[in-house]
Amino acid sequence: MRGPLDRFVLPSLPTNSNGKKPLRSPRTRTDAGNGQRTLETAIGTAPKTHNEFSQNLSRNHGYEKGSIKETVVSLNTLAEPPPLERSSRIVGSYCQILRLIDEWHSEFSSVQKMLDYLGRHKSRSVGSARIYCRTLAAFCRSCGLYPDELVKQTREKIETLVQHYCDMVKDRSMQRGPSSQYPNGVMDRLKCFFSCNGFNRENNSQLRLKGYHQPPRTTNRPEYVPTLKETLIMADRSGSKRDRAIVLTLMCTGLRNSALRALKVGDILRELKEGRKILLVNIEANWNDTRIPGSCKNRIPYYSFIAPIATEAIQSYLEERKSVFGSVSSEEEPLFVSNYNQISPHQRRMKSLTREQLGIIVHKAARAADIPRWKDVRPHTMRKVFESVLRSPLIDGSQMDHQDQVFLMGHIQAGSLEHYYDRTKTEKMRELYSKLVFEDRSSAQASSLETARKIAKLLGVDPSEVRAVKEKELGRQLSSQEEEKALEEAIKLARERQNQEEHKIIQPSELNQHITSGWSAVFQLADGRVVVKRKSTAAP
Repeated sequence: MRGPLDRFVLPSLPTNSNGKKPLRSPRTRTDAGNGQRTLETAIGTAPKTHNEFSQNLSRNHGYEKGSIKETVVSLNTLAEPPPLERSSRIVGSYCQILRLIDEWHSEFSSVQKMLDYLGRHKSRSVGSARIYCRTLAAFCRSCGLYPDELVKQTREKIETLVQHYCDMVKDRSMQRGPSSQYPNGVMDRLKCFFSCNGFNRENNSQLRLKGYHQPPRTTNRPEYVPTLKETLIMADRSGSKRDRAIVLTLMCTGLRNSALRALKVGDILRELKEGRKILLVNIEANWNDTRIPGSCKNRIPYYSFIAPIATEAIQSYLEERKSVFGSVSSEEEPLFVSNYNQISPHQRRMKSLTREQLGIIVHKAARAADIPRWKDVRPHTMRKVFESVLRSPLIDGSQMDHQDQVFLMGHIQAGSLEHYYDRTKTEKMRELYSKLVFEDRSSAQASSLETARKIAKLLGVDPSEVRAVKEKELGRQLSSQEEEKALEEAIKLARERQNQEEHKIIQPSELNQHITSGWSAVFQLADGRVVVKRKSTAAP
């Protein structure tokens, strides 16, 4: 009787006349030309197309291009890879080249050592493991050697191969721009592979390679961070309730691409039913295993909030989903589902957005908002919009503490501050979050500043002088909000001076003259002199 996993296991290998099992299990097929049955190897022959792979081995639903695909392999480790002619090229997906069984297991012992290192001593990020494996597979294609063959080469030979390959990567990278981040990253990943296989400092055989200079503040992928006003226009012109909810959620949570796609209805449903306007979103470390790899970067758990403007957009979108699918029947449904209409409604309501789909949504919204550099607006740049809101003054004019800003961005506090930061007071943080300004106040701010200047002039205060004194005190230029606040303080001081009373003592013969000038008598002293008073007219 066959079980559900039997399709992954090859039938038992037949025994040769000498009592040994062959390296590969033969399978038969019919030759179309002569009708005779011939032998074909089950392992070592790469499929012609990526589509010949069957379903994904992983439980995750959101795998995209390059995901670990099912391959027909034996659970027993094969002895040696098939002999490779140096003139031929290694072809196939990176999963085939590295003989990956799943995300963390390979039939090559050298690859397995690298995966063990990433899983035990690093963050065990599936996304990182894929990047390392893709880099190694590309290097194997370039060299024409399998991983286990690579680690058998001499140190000098490996250094030559790696340096030459990285130089080629650097030359290709320079066609896009001056940044060396990618070629340096490729070199680091290859050094990690060889270090796990004995070429390390402990053995005094680490690879001696020359990296590449990275110019400061340089990237080959330009980006444009929209202003808060532009982001709100993007949301209004996004074209659908789903896309509007996505843009606003990115703006007010700062979630990364994979984290937003990993959100499920159940993450916010309880607080939605309670009628809360500011929704708590917990990003858990196990999302990398149970949802989308990389959704909790570096497995750093944190939480953020969804502002009222995005909460209303999500509620409207969920109501629309009910009319399309009949209901939102499961808390396990993705919060933002794909609109791919070539699958059944039941499959669609359970299908998360892909990374590319989310990028297209943001691109289209930026283009609709008439942003000149709309191609440079991406989901990650929306995260920087959220950061700018965190750094801006709150509703009451105060500033959010820097440690709170770091936590809401999903980062680790600097040094020992991480051990002393209290992240357990979620309601206190929700109250602080409620003071963030997620609306465009630029026009209202300009009008308010102009009004303050007019009032100051009426009270005899010179606005330009107030600004100059404050800028000299701070050693920098003032923002509009800071100038308005300085004017308010000057206006308040001027009014206090105007309301102050002026007193003096005069002779009785001077009383009539002072009363004519606006003074009033208070009382007469024993020597006959009179105390008079009036409101101060001194300029501020």
